[in-house]
Amino acid sequence: MLEPSAQIESILTAVTTQPGAVAGMQAALQRVSEFPSPLAAMLTGIALDPAGRDLAEQLLDAAWADETRRQVTLSASNAQREVIIGSGCHAAVYAAVRVLSGYPKPLVLERGARAGGTFAMTTRPTFYLNSRNQAGGAGLAGDLGASLNYLPGAPLQPGHLSMAEYQTNADLAFVIRLTLAQFADVVTDTNVIAVGDDGPGVEIAIRDREPVFAGRVIDARGVGDPVVQYPAGGSIVTFPQFMQRMAGPWPLRGVRRAAVIGDGDSAKCAVEALLGIAPPPQLAAAALDQLERIDWYAEDLPATCDGWRAAIRGRYQAIGRYLRPDRFGVQRLTITGRRAAAVALPGTALVDGRAYDLVVSCTGNRESSIGGLFLGSFGDYVLDEDGDALAREHDSLPAFRVGPHARLPLTPRERIDGLAAIGENAVSIFRLATKTARLAATLDAPAER
Repeated sequence: MLEPSAQIESILTAVTTQPGAVAGMQAALQRVSEFPSPLAAMLTGIALDPAGRDLAEQLLDAAWADETRRQVTLSASNAQREVIIGSGCHAAVYAAVRVLSGYPKPLVLERGARAGGTFAMTTRPTFYLNSRNQAGGAGLAGDLGASLNYLPGAPLQPGHLSMAEYQTNADLAFVIRLTLAQFADVVTDTNVIAVGDDGPGVEIAIRDREPVFAGRVIDARGVGDPVVQYPAGGSIVTFPQFMQRMAGPWPLRGVRRAAVIGDGDSAKCAVEALLGIAPPPQLAAAALDQLERIDWYAEDLPATCDGWRAAIRGRYQAIGRYLRPDRFGVQRLTITGRRAAAVALPGTALVDGRAYDLVVSCTGNRESSIGGLFLGSFGDYVLDEDGDALAREHDSLPAFRVGPHARLPLTPRERIDGLAAIGENAVSIFRLATKTARLAATLDAPAER
């Protein structure tokens, strides 16, 4: 039976002693036999109770922000320890499967102030996941008995947390963060700048901190950073900046005309938020915050309601009805099929000469630079005779790239299963999480050098 880690135990104790936060845990324990373990039941109960979840989130952030704890954790690194760069989904999967396979907890280094990766970019739910929420284990597209949001090894699964057709980012973030608390030692505000060979181990250089050492490095930096950065609080924002805005009170105050640039999932989620069909903001009201017009600059998207319904997957079908006039003859959303560039002006922004109160730029991501871990230094890591790469392996260092950061090509089997029909599947959880889990389950302990 899985025993809670010291950090998870402290959360369970705190929730138990808070009368306003314990109700969810008590309710879940009434159905404990239906869960994989008592721990899964207790954590699910916490997650389903807003007061319990808020308390748990606060405790996680407080523990990972404690500077004394950070220093102690970093100083405990050694030439045999595994270190994961990044704290998102694949860091959690690797850590969980690794520990469950009998190996020590890895050290997770997160450059930001909050662990959990892209899904944890906000403390509140701000966008929906792409895969339908359902019970089951790991699987591929078309597998009706699988949960496509499944995290191998996690002490609870996203499917335990909601009955909604599509879950929010906050649900998956909570599962990721609890998994890290159970199976890893996490240090936030730790920006890795270089990785190099240092005799008995690997030296990891960290900005404004002493270097740490490892026997193996797992590079799990996710999808990367926005290609273009903009000052916070301006009239032009990136997708993460926009989501941070949507997590606050009155997020669309003063916005009557907005533009979105890009045609990927991030742009679609931004449009949902502007239309009011994303997870509801903390404070918002139609009389105060409804936009008059949203112009969407996207090269490869259908511009009509009928075209949208025919070409776009079900997850984003709700957007299509806004591509036609409403019963008052007003059409709030228009798609313009061309590339566009935004120019910031005092108090406004221009796109193709048109003025907007807010522009959301969703024009792609690129990886941040870490010396010694450039993509050209990695080759495919193939485990067995099927020839499918699980990760990318460094040509001279004991280091692997996993998850979206590995840029693994679609395999023939995945193409047959239909994954190639949707371009965004290249970085999807259900495609890559099982590869990361197989890597973690099959690697030997780091070798002495």
